[in-house]
Amino acid sequence: MIVFYLFFLFSFQIFADDRPKLNLFYDPVVDIISDNYESGPYLIYDCLEKHWVCVLENYFTRCEEQRGKDLSYSEGPAHSCAPIGKFPNKISCFQRQLFLTTHNYGDRFCIKDSWKQKK
Repeated sequence: MIVFYLFFLFSFQIFADDRPKLNLFYDPVVDIISDNYESGPYLIYDCLEKHWVCVLENYFTRCEEQRGKDLSYSEGPAHSCAPIGKFPNKISCFQRQLFLTTHNYGDRFCIKDSWKQKK
């Protein structure tokens, strides 16, 4: 009988776990981070708005395509965005974003090579 009551008490602790769960996959409730982006495991730097952001693959691909267009057609000194890389999940992307933000990495990768050589 004592064993039954102990089991009964410990089972309530299992069901009482109300800590927030880490969701490594897409969740539309929390992953729509702005009008422009949805969070994901791909890190880009938005050169127009001057901030780091972890996004879904389609935003990363769009950034790569836009960077190619900027190299070919645009006359300005800067790219519109910089695709940085893919991470295993959103959490690791957020950790890299935090590292780059806290260490004050510049936006030198936004400036086109042809403009870097001008004096």
